[in-house]
Amino acid sequence: MAGENALLPIAAMIHLILGVMTIILVYRSEKANPSERLAALILGWILFILGVVFLFRTIIDYQFTNDIITTGGFADSFVRYGHGSSRIVYLSLFAVLPLIYPYPIFYNSSFARSSAVFIGVVTILLVPLWIVTNYEYAGLQHIFFLSPFLVWVGVYLRYLFSEIQGDRPEDRDVSAVAALLLIGVFAEWLTYWLGIVLTQENHFTARWAVSTSELMEPTITSLLTSSMRQAIVAVTILTLFIGESWRTKRKGFSGVSIVIFTFFTIGILWFIFDYTQMGIIDSCVNTACEDLNTIYATWYVFTSEIIRFLVIPLILMYVILNFNLIETGNENVWFTRIMVLLMLLIVTSSVIELIQTVLPIPQMITSALFAAAVVVFIGWEEKITNGMIRQSSSVSDILIESGETGFLEIDEVDYRVFSIALGISLGLAMLISFLISLMELTV
Repeated sequence: MAGENALLPIAAMIHLILGVMTIILVYRSEKANPSERLAALILGWILFILGVVFLFRTIIDYQFTNDIITTGGFADSFVRYGHGSSRIVYLSLFAVLPLIYPYPIFYNSSFARSSAVFIGVVTILLVPLWIVTNYEYAGLQHIFFLSPFLVWVGVYLRYLFSEIQGDRPEDRDVSAVAALLLIGVFAEWLTYWLGIVLTQENHFTARWAVSTSELMEPTITSLLTSSMRQAIVAVTILTLFIGESWRTKRKGFSGVSIVIFTFFTIGILWFIFDYTQMGIIDSCVNTACEDLNTIYATWYVFTSEIIRFLVIPLILMYVILNFNLIETGNENVWFTRIMVLLMLLIVTSSVIELIQTVLPIPQMITSALFAAAVVVFIGWEEKITNGMIRQSSSVSDILIESGETGFLEIDEVDYRVFSIALGISLGLAMLISFLISLMELTV
């Protein structure tokens, strides 16, 4: 595909940098609401672990592109096991986040320690199990998606109804956060919603199963869990679309509704473009896999890849900065501005580079565009930062003031325990992956 995976190295860097900077800001935000501070810490680790996942994918893509590794060599390589193992840690983090934010379902001061234990146990059990079974049952980890789906969809609907029917405009912050977090989890699949609903996506599932059969035989487990994930994605986007359509009719447009309507529209366009490629998609099953159309591949790069690699971290950072999960003023104001400026510069350079890989634009022009962007961002840095955090609303304060929850006390040491436990879990995942790869396990 034209420019496919061109953003992988940059995406890895973006996620790693934003993850580290978010974690640092969490420890500098001692006056922030404890539950929101813990949510920011979890989101920081999610960004960091996702950066590790993309780093492994970058290495894998580089090795295959330059014929450094064969499929047989990749089958029992550290990069394959490391990629799969880090993804387990990433998914387990998204399983615990909905229990504490935006609505603290697990209302307990020991939540940080309990979630750290859960992630550690999941890592120790699933990492070696998936490897020794050649990832035949790895699809079961998609069960972790049930937590954000069930909790955040429920929270979204609950506070959407209370805002509109109960005339509580402050509840919009709660439903907006739930909607944005749902997009943050499922964004890379939301644009395929219509294909899922009309079963068109089954053709792509069959193509994927055939094309990867040399590495891993398709199983009933993987197909069922893939169908479960697709159902979750379709229900999520349809719920958000119907909910925002109702709210827009009653309250008018908002930034969140525009984002959701955009994803909904892209899903319709994807269905149309996918339909034109059905013959090529089915070729893997009928004869031999054919390459996708160049224009179709370019559309994929400018929608799915930008969403996966750039839009998701921007949405998560928007939630962190705009909804007061961390302190962005006082001593942290310059640190926050540096983070926002760095994020904008990296995203801008990424988009320019992506355009250059697809269109024959001279290097001089793209360099001039980037220089202009740098001047604009530096000149308007304060306005841009203030624009991103202009709302600065605390969801926890809204829930506390309404009497729905109380103030959750979390020990300062628990934040450090959580981070240390996450570091150990990730280290163990890498160690197990490395040692098993040295054994050249045959399954």
